[in-house]
Amino acid sequence: MYSEGWTYRRVDQHGYWVATILALVLMLFGCTASRTTRQALAPSRAPASVLPVTAAYRLDDIRSTSRSDTTQVVITVSGPVQPLVQRLSQPDRLTIDLPETQLPPQWNQYNVPVSDGRLQTIQVTQSHPKRVHITLALQAIQDYRIAVQSAPHRVTVELLGAVTTAPSSARTAQKGTPRASPAGPSAQAALSPRAHRMPIICIDPGHGGHDPGALGPTGLEEKTVVLQVAKELRQLIRQEMPQYRVVLTRDQDIFVPLIKRARMANEQQAQVFISIHANSSPHREASGIETWYLSFAASARAKKLAARENMMSEQQLSTLELILRDLHETDRINQSAVLAQSTQSALAEHMAAHYPGVIPRGVEGAPFAVLHRTTMPSVLVETAFISNPQEEARLRTSQYQRALAKGLLQGLRQFLQTAVMARH
Repeated sequence: MYSEGWTYRRVDQHGYWVATILALVLMLFGCTASRTTRQALAPSRAPASVLPVTAAYRLDDIRSTSRSDTTQVVITVSGPVQPLVQRLSQPDRLTIDLPETQLPPQWNQYNVPVSDGRLQTIQVTQSHPKRVHITLALQAIQDYRIAVQSAPHRVTVELLGAVTTAPSSARTAQKGTPRASPAGPSAQAALSPRAHRMPIICIDPGHGGHDPGALGPTGLEEKTVVLQVAKELRQLIRQEMPQYRVVLTRDQDIFVPLIKRARMANEQQAQVFISIHANSSPHREASGIETWYLSFAASARAKKLAARENMMSEQQLSTLELILRDLHETDRINQSAVLAQSTQSALAEHMAAHYPGVIPRGVEGAPFAVLHRTTMPSVLVETAFISNPQEEARLRTSQYQRALAKGLLQGLRQFLQTAVMARH
């Protein structure tokens, strides 16, 4: 009885464990099957990489036009895009990235030949779901300009160079085929003399003739001082940077209109434009050096100064701003800001080392008419406050004028060795 009972208990225990294990297996299978069923019934989701991406703007059109001295590429977009522009070498090309921009559905990739002596091809790709990449394959150019316009929203690229054989027009868009006239041997020959010409620095002594500029407490005229500083700077460049040629917008006491000053620099295709001035303030204690570049986001004081230098009222200046704002050239203005910083830093440091109390007042932007009309990096330097008795006395001396010229030379050399030379 004992062994038999033990045997039954053992069998019962085995049955208990078997039943328990079997129940666990069924439960696990049921959970798995249930989970699999739920996954099968759930709606399928596309991977994140294939989800539709919508950019804020659309590329609407690209047109190129070839003229005797420029090739113009006009990029039309549906909104206010801020382009990212780079000049690259080997091969020589200009790349323009349009952030938050997509190609139209019917566009894919475009490679449009132009071959006008300056521009070889225009290539357009969607480099990123929210970025359009445009490559202008260059042939031979002297310089380029970028302008951003609103209403309609456009990015205009101007390639400056030699004369082509015949003006032509090209368009890359949904309609039509680009048209361009290939440059012949005569166009290539025309490139050579200008390409090897000495680079030019344009120095602009402010005011002159019937416009004396600001007056010092004892009658020193701004036009006289800045002409002397400009001549000193010209002499220093000739001595220390003989690879450059110097052009002055005036080398005597004559009046030159603002638009003519800029035109002179543009016609010479100058590398940089430096306009030299002396500051003035109703507060006699105001002093120091400051450098300006073109900007429409200007402070109230900057607008007052620009109105004085532009020889117009502040109301007239506001009207001028509205006219010129659409022609805002981002690339040139960015380069001008770099030139302004180099000039201000070198000039202020040099003068403070030789004359105690010289105050660096920094770099700022203002809508100066003479700077807007230039096609190269341009700055306006206020070398000192002629209205300050101490600074007026210093400005009278040839030693101070030459020291200012040396400081300007240092800033100019620093800029030419970096930013400008990388663009050409």
